[in-house]
Amino acid sequence: MKRIILVMDEDTDYSKKFCNQSNKILGKKYIFLTFSSLKLMNEYASNNKVEAVITQDELYEKVEEIDTNFIYLLNEKEKNLRKEGKITFIYKLQNIKNILETLDKDIEKRYENKKLLNNNSSKLVTFYSPSFIKNKREIIKRISKYIQKKKKCLIVDLDEFDNYKGKVGLSNIIYDYKEGNLSSENLKKEIVTEKEQDYIKSITYPEDYNVITNIDIGNILNEFLNLPYDYIFVNADMSFARCQYIISDSDIIVLFKDKNNEKNEIFKQYLKNENIVDLKKVNEIDLVKLDKAYLTAFSKQVFEEKNEKRRL
Repeated sequence: MKRIILVMDEDTDYSKKFCNQSNKILGKKYIFLTFSSLKLMNEYASNNKVEAVITQDELYEKVEEIDTNFIYLLNEKEKNLRKEGKITFIYKLQNIKNILETLDKDIEKRYENKKLLNNNSSKLVTFYSPSFIKNKREIIKRISKYIQKKKKCLIVDLDEFDNYKGKVGLSNIIYDYKEGNLSSENLKKEIVTEKEQDYIKSITYPEDYNVITNIDIGNILNEFLNLPYDYIFVNADMSFARCQYIISDSDIIVLFKDKNNEKNEIFKQYLKNENIVDLKKVNEIDLVKLDKAYLTAFSKQVFEEKNEKRRL
């Protein structure tokens, strides 16, 4: 799960520059969002889980009540770092990397005894294509069937028309998340089993996605890692904006390629340029070769051999 950092400075150019550089440097761990007013930033922190706020020290008396774990106040005079509870006074006119090192060290220390995501044995696997794939869900099911000979697998469908008017599925989970009631027990209630395969079906109505952000979707998917499965397979839709943070948090990414692989190459180059994921996590499945022998070999290579190399 990526943790959210809010940034606001009266110099909006500085705020934007700070966020842009921070997302490039620590974008794999955090999301840096810039705000133009204290009111908007406070409202966002009240409605979302925010790890830290970075703003100017003139707002000292106004930011103490913001719902966040850390507050960093930037000043242009005091070079020495100073802490007062959750507030840290930090020198503004230094390299942004130095400010980020302080922030990252503080947050890592807070979570060093938890490390829920790093210690969890479940792996998040996203199946994505920038182009429409007619039988994508069936291909995923076939791979999952092979995996389940040795491992437990849960398939989560994100296609907005997959579960139209369904009574169980992702819409109920989104509601629990918005109400702050998301738990492993509530997630388990939404799991359906068909032909010995476990699923979380998609949203009930397409507009149900409108009540959450792409950050929220990423956070929700990470909650599935606390369930007793070895793999969480995400059948992602074509919207990269919606799936961005799921993809960046994934342990394994599977792209679908056909004879014309230009879109995949452009997409992989984008992932590399924006430092979204390590391209070693990206695997491509050839849509021209979907016989049993090929899918078996693909599954073994991606989900068994690579995991052995990671352990070594």
